[in-house]
Amino acid sequence: MTWWHAGACVALVALVASTAVAPSATAGAAQSVAAARAVDILTPEQHFGFKMGTEGKLAAYPDVLTYMKLIAERSDRVDYETIGSTTMGNEYATVIISSPANLRRLDRLVEINQKLSDPRNTTPEEARKLAEEGVPFYHLEATIHSSEVGNGQAINDIVHRLATEDSDFTKNVLNNSVIVLVPSQNPDGQHLIIDHFNRTAGTEYARTYPDLYHKYTGHDDNRDWTMFTQVEAQYRLALEKKYRPAIVHIMHQKGNTGSRIFVPPYGGITSENVPANMSSSVSAIGQHAARELAAAGKTGVGSLDYHIFWTLEQPVGYFPFTGSGVYLTEIASVTDYAYPQVSQDGRPLGPQQARMNLIEPYRSNTWTLADIVDYAKIATYAGMEYTADNGGKLLYDNLYAVPYEYMTQGVPSGTFAFVVDAKQRDPYATFEMLQRLEWTQVEIDRATSEFVAGGKRYGAGSYVIKMHQPRGNWAHQVLGVDTYPEVRDCADCPALLPYAEATTSLPLQLGVDVAEIRSPFQANLERVASVKVPPVTMPTAPGDKGAYLVRPESYGTVQIVSALQNANIPTFRSAKSFTGEGVSYPAGTYVVPATPQARNVLATAAAKVGLQVTAVSRAPRTPGVQLKPQTKVGLLRGVGNMPGGWDMWQFDQYGINYDVVSAQDFQRKSLNELYDTIVISHGVSREDIVEGLDPKEYGEEYSWAYGVGDKGWRKLQQFVRNGGTLLAIGDSVETSQELLNLPMKPALPDDEDQFTTGGSLLHQEFDPNNPVAWGMPESWPVWLYDTQAWELTGDSGQVVSNYPAEGDVLASGYLRGAEHIRGAVNIASFTVGKGQVVTYGSEITFRTLTRSQFNLLYNAIYHGPAAAVDADAVQHLRPQFGPDGAPAQR
Repeated sequence: MTWWHAGACVALVALVASTAVAPSATAGAAQSVAAARAVDILTPEQHFGFKMGTEGKLAAYPDVLTYMKLIAERSDRVDYETIGSTTMGNEYATVIISSPANLRRLDRLVEINQKLSDPRNTTPEEARKLAEEGVPFYHLEATIHSSEVGNGQAINDIVHRLATEDSDFTKNVLNNSVIVLVPSQNPDGQHLIIDHFNRTAGTEYARTYPDLYHKYTGHDDNRDWTMFTQVEAQYRLALEKKYRPAIVHIMHQKGNTGSRIFVPPYGGITSENVPANMSSSVSAIGQHAARELAAAGKTGVGSLDYHIFWTLEQPVGYFPFTGSGVYLTEIASVTDYAYPQVSQDGRPLGPQQARMNLIEPYRSNTWTLADIVDYAKIATYAGMEYTADNGGKLLYDNLYAVPYEYMTQGVPSGTFAFVVDAKQRDPYATFEMLQRLEWTQVEIDRATSEFVAGGKRYGAGSYVIKMHQPRGNWAHQVLGVDTYPEVRDCADCPALLPYAEATTSLPLQLGVDVAEIRSPFQANLERVASVKVPPVTMPTAPGDKGAYLVRPESYGTVQIVSALQNANIPTFRSAKSFTGEGVSYPAGTYVVPATPQARNVLATAAAKVGLQVTAVSRAPRTPGVQLKPQTKVGLLRGVGNMPGGWDMWQFDQYGINYDVVSAQDFQRKSLNELYDTIVISHGVSREDIVEGLDPKEYGEEYSWAYGVGDKGWRKLQQFVRNGGTLLAIGDSVETSQELLNLPMKPALPDDEDQFTTGGSLLHQEFDPNNPVAWGMPESWPVWLYDTQAWELTGDSGQVVSNYPAEGDVLASGYLRGAEHIRGAVNIASFTVGKGQVVTYGSEITFRTLTRSQFNLLYNAIYHGPAAAVDADAVQHLRPQFGPDGAPAQR
């Protein structure tokens, strides 16, 4: 249970229990700072047995937490808190550092920040007084990408210094700010990476961890800032909402070919929804850090890079939209985490031409872990110093003035509100979208009667999200449709494109009908106190000849189907649309026998997703299929493959009966013994399957990812020909085409000057009568980034969806070369031998964001192994399978 699920005022652990009144003025604070029992606190070298940054040495994460706890026990400047458990059951912690006086009044300081961040109850005059009374919070996040280990070592020196030193610097930082340190935003990855590194010391095995260093998201763990799917992202959001930091310092490492460290100002394109105050304050911090690094003789300091403020894909997320300044540092990495990088030709590392974005190049040919630690500490101390020196301005100009501007003036685009029609084809998608808005403290109103907005009439129960509110800019960012600009640094320079996302439109990703309204309108509204799953009521149980019906439009339906699968309840689907007791139902509607067991399963599952189950006194007479009970799914994800990790999360959340396909599975006589359907995640190549991990470099615990050789490749071919279903997503379509010689060829040019999307939503036309597209609308956007569209070259394939041949192709984001994709095929299905293959040219499961497309995958997962039945069999709900999944005896 996350914090806000139990109520906004409830925390897992209270940060400070004391309510003592703090001494007034800075003299009392200085005396308290001097009282720290520094003599009892070991240095990092004494505690760990080596100096931070020592070649080939990494402090294990549990030992880091133990050290932080020891310092908190012995210093009145440091508090330690366990926030909760991570995905893999490890400890997610924070360390609060400030003067003893500030720690004693921490509740009051938090209260001040809460008042400043919500200007509805605070006038500008009151805000200035609060800013003078309070101190800014400095959120320091040491590691999220767990292979970037240097920052996680540096924090031990940083905390020790703040806990023990009585210099003017520490007195200033402690008296005039509060540090909220997250030792790792991804503790699981710290365990995986560093434990593997330490465990393989002195062996012949590779020191680098081969797989995802977050169970599900891997390196994508800093790109979960709109749906907050992972518990770690939810913890981070809760910390932001509680403490309201003025500055957020996110410590990263980068590749080792460029500058030695990046500090702001940033480069590239920014969204109009990102507050200017935030960007300017962070630029000032970055330049202060550059000066401090130069004063310390540290060269190779770069800036004007990392265009991170168009979308939310990079480390920033929700923070800058609230007025928190996001201070990103990116330090060059070394070899195998902890060994020096040495140039092979003896020349200095990194670019050597002095420029405005690299004033003084790095002149050495060697870069070490100790260098990373030194640069990290200097940059962090500079950020802390700037924050402490400018607390009043940061609290007022950022924390207060930013939400005040949106509350009083609205967003720069002039949008008045977004309206969410009460009538939606997917109520569960509407719930999930509104829930995420609620998590990020967006105010949501509901209409109590009909109203007109933008020339359209909306019914009672429709939702209105106005832009004149403290989080108006965030709401506009995630609800609007994006038009990413064509910007180049020079006429011959490439376009400045984002890392992977040119849009963050939640309505289009989830499948919710949302209208952007620019002109003010009148409506009778009530504030939504809490977003809840729509209530459902089970219908009266029909007679023996009746059936329960579940519509196929919502992606939430999959959770109902998986519950039926796991309970071994016979489940049919109609192959055609039909009418039942005056109600029209589309092709793909689920038909379930009206047994007491089925009713119990349906009632529980439907309540979780807010989808209504209906009943008919007579099962429909329509041809269809019966799903194979407990359909066995294999996920061929590849080692270290992030899309495969996201697919695992999705399958786990939706209750899919799956296993990750392992090298050992290929030792069976046939893969058909294990799986009915195999899903190949985006990014899995023939080499990944055939070659896999090298057993000489990685031990038995990674044997699941060893190569299966040409023999295994042929077994995968035979799996399909014997009747298995194979689904290939994104780049893996090329793998399936190579595997089975499918009659298709690429439609898009490789040259990005001719065609590129930058990660965007493109219009798509579906065939809802095709079983793969059952429940889909005739048109809705799909996600496309760096994958192919296709042209079928034979008659054996069926087109499930294609890009429009005429009209607009781009729905939201960026597109160059629309003419190359017009009319091209996205999803196609093929019969191969006795089996089925479905190819998804676009990555329909991209970071589990594009949920409006999920049914395209789940339809195919279950349809391939299903048994075709005639209308009589559906009407009489005559099983084609036994409970064990074997064909029923006749």
